[in-house]
Amino acid sequence: MCSLLKLLWNVYFWLVFVILTVTGLFLLPVVLLLIVFIRKCSPDGALRRAIRLYGWILTRVVPFGAPVEVEYKSGERLPSTAIFVANHNSAIDPYLFGTIPVENGFVTSWPFRIPVYGFFMRLAGYADARKGWDSVREKCIKLLNAGCSVTIWPEGHRSCDFQLGRFKNGAFSLSVDTGRPIVPVCILGSGSVLPPGHMLMTPGRVRLIVLDPVYPECGGGDRGEAVRNLRRRIRGMLEAELSENKHFRIHAVG
Repeated sequence: MCSLLKLLWNVYFWLVFVILTVTGLFLLPVVLLLIVFIRKCSPDGALRRAIRLYGWILTRVVPFGAPVEVEYKSGERLPSTAIFVANHNSAIDPYLFGTIPVENGFVTSWPFRIPVYGFFMRLAGYADARKGWDSVREKCIKLLNAGCSVTIWPEGHRSCDFQLGRFKNGAFSLSVDTGRPIVPVCILGSGSVLPPGHMLMTPGRVRLIVLDPVYPECGGGDRGEAVRNLRRRIRGMLEAELSENKHFRIHAVG
């Protein structure tokens, strides 16, 4: 895409982004009341659902060049609560989870440093990764017990080369300790739309592939081995999916 068209598209996108965000803030009290009374859920649960709606609008109605595609390997039947684990290539990745129809809480760090975002993330009960694993684990268990799924980026940072980094044990130890399944999500294309360190986006296709849930081994054996086995299995599933889709390319709009 030529530089001028890319610049004009970014002006359009960020303008719409700001308008949508400001409008959403004004409408938020009404949306929360409707969700609380219709869905009969707690205020923090209502806020998490409202945040998901915000992500859905950004990725489906005001997309990054084309509506985000979602593919379910085993249909759209997802566990009632689960731990979502995804590869991480871009700052747009958390928004993509608005396309998955579940109440979700995130383990993250940098959005907490953004004044408005950080305020609402704390109200929603999201886990701030900067506070260490004990705090994250406590928050995640609270979310899971409330019927809310959680999303953890096992690499802990965005990849700059589209390759999977080293997986940390947190998500997998949480799964073993709680018995909740891991749902791997393969994200394709987001790193080309907005790579780490870039402010301007290149409009293009983004696809999420939601893989089969994997349940932990909870048979009373060696806990450390169960965590390692689960980590290796999930990483292998994501690597295989990335390899199978290595020819996926971003088609710029312009």
